[in-house]
Amino acid sequence: MNPQIDNGITNELNKMNLDNERTTDDCESTKELTSHGSNVCTIIKGAHCIVRSFEEFNPLINTFLSLGNEIITLYEKAEHNKKLCSILLKRVNCAYAAVKDLNIRKTENTQFFFKNENLKIFEDFIKCIREIKNFIEDISHLNKLRRFFYTGGINDTFQKLTKEFDGYMNSLNFSFIVESRDEFATMKDDVNQIKDILICVYGVSDDRQSQQNFLTGMDRVVGKNKNFQKQQDKNLNPSEFKDLEENEPLLDGSQYKRTNICPSKKIEKRTLIKDSTDVSFKEFSIKTSPSETNNEQTQGKTQIEIRRQINILKELKNSDHIIRFFGVAQENSKFYLVTEWMDHGNLYEYYTKFGENMNWETKIRFALDICRGVAYLHECEILHHDIQSTNILVSQYHKVRIANFGLSKKFSDATRSISHNLENIRYMAPEKLLYDKNNKDNKTKKVDYDTRCEIYSVGALLWEIAELKKPHSDLDKSEILNKVRKRMRENYYEPLSKDVPFEWKNMVSTAMEYERDWRIKISLICRKLYKLKEKYSGTSRPHSGSISSENEVPTPSEDYKENLSAINNQIATTVSSSITINILATVDDAIREHKSNNGNKLVAWNSFKYHSITNVEARYWVGYYYFYHGDDIHELQPISEKERIKYAIEIFKETADKGNSSAQLRYGMHLWKKENNYIEGFKYLEMSANSKDATAMFIVGKAYWNGINGIKQDKTLGAEYLKKAAFAAHPKAKELCNEYRIL
Repeated sequence: MNPQIDNGITNELNKMNLDNERTTDDCESTKELTSHGSNVCTIIKGAHCIVRSFEEFNPLINTFLSLGNEIITLYEKAEHNKKLCSILLKRVNCAYAAVKDLNIRKTENTQFFFKNENLKIFEDFIKCIREIKNFIEDISHLNKLRRFFYTGGINDTFQKLTKEFDGYMNSLNFSFIVESRDEFATMKDDVNQIKDILICVYGVSDDRQSQQNFLTGMDRVVGKNKNFQKQQDKNLNPSEFKDLEENEPLLDGSQYKRTNICPSKKIEKRTLIKDSTDVSFKEFSIKTSPSETNNEQTQGKTQIEIRRQINILKELKNSDHIIRFFGVAQENSKFYLVTEWMDHGNLYEYYTKFGENMNWETKIRFALDICRGVAYLHECEILHHDIQSTNILVSQYHKVRIANFGLSKKFSDATRSISHNLENIRYMAPEKLLYDKNNKDNKTKKVDYDTRCEIYSVGALLWEIAELKKPHSDLDKSEILNKVRKRMRENYYEPLSKDVPFEWKNMVSTAMEYERDWRIKISLICRKLYKLKEKYSGTSRPHSGSISSENEVPTPSEDYKENLSAINNQIATTVSSSITINILATVDDAIREHKSNNGNKLVAWNSFKYHSITNVEARYWVGYYYFYHGDDIHELQPISEKERIKYAIEIFKETADKGNSSAQLRYGMHLWKKENNYIEGFKYLEMSANSKDATAMFIVGKAYWNGINGIKQDKTLGAEYLKKAAFAAHPKAKELCNEYRIL
């Protein structure tokens, strides 16, 4: 019996001054019971029935709550169909809260537990929740979407699950409110975006067979990788070793003709004799531990480990943005990793040699191909762990591909030309770089490496492609670790040159966010780069430092709608009641935070940025921060002041047209002072004044009183506005009222 339940019942009995054992004995032995004694016996029997009912429900409740937590985690990690997952999550959160409340207030909900039919309904409800969990897991990962993609199965399954869920909620009398009016449109929109993702993010052709093959190949890689991760530390049994020999045999090194091209001591170019295919031979670096005295035995284990991984990595051929793996070759006593040969070496070597010829079209193409490769690896649940320019290779035809990665640390240690070194510090996320296990005073907690860490490295690489130099190249190598750490602690970000497109700057700043939960998703980076590629196709020079012409600056609303989907994990969290709530400040709280003398501008900014999608007031404040606080918010720092102001004015106009009085004031003043467009500017100022903005009332009143800049003089109207401004405590309005003797 649950101690908490037992104590609760005992306390209730104690309040009635009853002795459990004695009363029970009396009930069983006494034939003539008083009315009071009969009631006592009934209470006790009822109490024990409640306990038995609780005990039957307890494991089911625990299972239900556990599934609810798993669904929350799946939603937070979802890469695709996020809106559809959100619809299901809202329902699950309602049920989660109801069950949690039921569990907390057991003794107040005895009738629920007494009903025998509720137990069966609750068991079936758990099956429904488990199906919802599996459905979310399937539709949020590309590799599992293939089973729904062309069959219309998403719609059918979604309708079935929501109908079942709503039925169980009603049967159990759990109250919930779900706005289902736009669910079908949301679902259709999410599903339609998948094809766009395949084309824009992964570069798959727009035909059914290509897309089916792509998804099938991705699913195969994920399946093999998961199986490998479960068994990577186990030795192969005879049957498994036989399968490895058949499926991934050692290549004969003597069948590859040597050349005189050797980029390093352990890498050389060779040619397959039978068909003249150029390949790269990279000798393994075998590291032995003190306990391993037999180097030959260690070599054997290492080559088997790498062959097991190569058998999986070969499947990555579906992505044209990842190096091709051919196998493991043996020659004499040495083992080599065999991959495709890339004539132009790594990206750093390439731009060092050809940088002058790399225009923005080339940079965008390189960046898109790299990010597509990273996106594919992430969908296959593979982390690179070392994204930097030396691990991006360039082919004879100027095509970039990601290289130097595996499925385990052992693979990386054995096959990379260099081990963990100072170079990757330039690209390392702050949560990894600032952690120092030897420093007891260091408050940075150790975190696992994940996709968010990798996104930071991608941002640093995008910075490098834009500038054609390595990040922090101004620092001496001997001091780079301490100096980069210092910069991170000070929230210093290396600026980008003026000719870098605004959209590129935005990608870099959002990818290199200090707080990893705020970093942009790799899929969104790909989509932004795809749009840039479309805009920039066929040109050779940027227009006035940006790929957008003067009339093609992307609207703020479009940019923020895209960025909203990149925000994950920070939107919601589970509190003690297990109801998902917003962890960002409300707009009103953010305004108070902004206006406070010691207010946290970053907290306010993050709230405004998030709420700006649906809230006009928040939208206005986003423009305000672009205009006045570009130097205070690090993600705005890479953007030039001119671009920030231009962006802010766009937002001021947008929100002014939607009725925001502060925006009307600022946009009106911009037209009045900066563009000398007095008539149009006055129109917006008068809108703001009519919304009782004190400053606007003062300006409009003064303009009417004096009849300036084309505004027809009207002292009556001017006096009215000035009096209202004075009553609103505008100091200059009071002075003018005294000066003009306005009563």
